[in-house]
Amino acid sequence: MSPIRHSSRGSVLRIMVWAVSIVLLLGIGALTGFDYFLRQKYEPTLGTFRKDVTDKVGFFCEQQVKLAADPWFHEPRTEGDAGPLLNAWLPWDPSPKQPQDSPLVIPAHLPQTGPAFKDWLTSDLDVSTLDFSWMGRLYAYDRWDILQNSPIPLAQRINWATLPIPNFIPLQLWAKFRLLHGLRTGKPVEAAKDVRHLAWLAYRTDMLLGGAIAAVLLQAERQAYDSMQAPPADWHPMSLEQVARMRALIMSGPAFSQLSAPLEVARQARSCGEPVVTRCSALAEASSYATYLQPLAKDKYREIYEAFATEFAERPCATSFSQTLWERGMTVLEEHPDKILQGQIEWPDNLPTAFVGSHILGIVLAVGAPGLKQLKAFQAELDSGSFQKPKP
Repeated sequence: MSPIRHSSRGSVLRIMVWAVSIVLLLGIGALTGFDYFLRQKYEPTLGTFRKDVTDKVGFFCEQQVKLAADPWFHEPRTEGDAGPLLNAWLPWDPSPKQPQDSPLVIPAHLPQTGPAFKDWLTSDLDVSTLDFSWMGRLYAYDRWDILQNSPIPLAQRINWATLPIPNFIPLQLWAKFRLLHGLRTGKPVEAAKDVRHLAWLAYRTDMLLGGAIAAVLLQAERQAYDSMQAPPADWHPMSLEQVARMRALIMSGPAFSQLSAPLEVARQARSCGEPVVTRCSALAEASSYATYLQPLAKDKYREIYEAFATEFAERPCATSFSQTLWERGMTVLEEHPDKILQGQIEWPDNLPTAFVGSHILGIVLAVGAPGLKQLKAFQAELDSGSFQKPKP
């Protein structure tokens, strides 16, 4: 073979090797750059979130201990589920409608929505003919399971974002009607007792919304108390500070149990105070989100998933709500995510590759990460001493 031809072939081979190497290096560089670009879309947000919950868990626990000491959490109650009654009496969102024979049907001459009854303490509406006896029937129960004995059959796989739930507006209106009736008849303590128990049942749905409604009802009780120049000595409603504390803690609780929160932070938030006021509603929100993302997150967040499983096995909640969402919640492979909560993300029909899946997971966690706005606002109010200021 000619030496010239051999040398020429070797040169071509070297050029090809160099060309392929350069292409590979450029590809790796481009992929690395793209990886870095994508991480910058969510890692700073997740890092800030982790720092935030770590910094605030001490304050959260301190306030939860104070809230848990409130007598309302320790009043004697009869064990039982009010679901068979309340689930049947209330309208549901988005359906079904309220049954016409329900004792909670509000007469047409009275407000049907919350905003229409804003100045309820100064209202001249006639509530004297209302029948409040249904409230007395609720004393036989200490919890309200919305998934048991509901008017809507529960699907085998549950989408929490579209799950029908009771409409709580009638309860808010009836609570104010009851308090107004009690003030006018000289029996405010009896009325307050009914409202406090109604608030307890809303709280014991183990839903975030139920806890928020409970705070609304307890605030109404406090407003009724403050409206009297000389309230009865045996009437002890929650202070406005405690109500604000309850609202802030319940709404902030899920943040500390998110997948992206440090596990030690989640454990601390779910164990401080007795009772742990926010635990079950936080578990319901955070674990259902974790169930939804499980195909993408189960490897990276294995310890957190194991912690959820341990929580439900060793410390079950009073209702079936949180555990049912955990066990039967839909995943990303079964239905598209809610567009409002998780952004305009189109999920592929099959599980993405590890590279793509990890970035999708990061983006979704960053977009869906709950903030601590209400907890911080409450802390600012405490620091300013606004709760200690006399009423105007």
